[in-house]
Amino acid sequence: MAQPWAKKFVKLSVNSTWKRKPIWLPMAKSKLFKIPPRPVVPPEESEEIKRMFNHYRTTVNSLRKYFINISDENKIELNSALMEKAKEDDFLACSKINDEWNKKISIERDERLNNEMELKKQKILSAIEKNKQRKALNLKIAEEEIKKAKELIPTLITNDNIDEAIEKLLKDTVNYNYAIDIDGKKYNDSELNAIQKQKFNEQKNPKEQFNFVQR
Repeated sequence: MAQPWAKKFVKLSVNSTWKRKPIWLPMAKSKLFKIPPRPVVPPEESEEIKRMFNHYRTTVNSLRKYFINISDENKIELNSALMEKAKEDDFLACSKINDEWNKKISIERDERLNNEMELKKQKILSAIEKNKQRKALNLKIAEEEIKKAKELIPTLITNDNIDEAIEKLLKDTVNYNYAIDIDGKKYNDSELNAIQKQKFNEQKNPKEQFNFVQR
């Protein structure tokens, strides 16, 4: 009975070609009990390999000891007083740099705040000026309206002159039955009647003259 992995391998081998044997497959049966031959190294080559290895090992050990000696020479004994002094010097140097940065930033901040204040002041002054101009314009418009209203006061109808206004309206009748020519001139009923009679007479006279000539 075929194993499941064998079926899988057959299926994969049919669909694709492996570049190398998959790692999950076991050793081939043809190589299962095959013992590879032991390589035979000539004595001269073996001696040369040992000599090169000994040379390499000696060189590495020498370098290691050399580096250890250099590190021991450069090693400084720890002194608490020196360490505290070094920390204090480092702190003072950092504080000096920090103070310089703070001073520089403070100057830049003051300049920026002054510029912003000046710009804000200009905006406020401009807004005040615009507000004054707007108020002056509104006051001028109000004065003109008040002036027009004062001019209309004599024509207003009050309790004192209501009777007079009614009589005036009754006397001054307005006739809206009028005509306007192309020049904008108005013609009431009487004028229209006169014009129509004149045109009728003008059209009538040539006929009479024509009849008189025939006679």
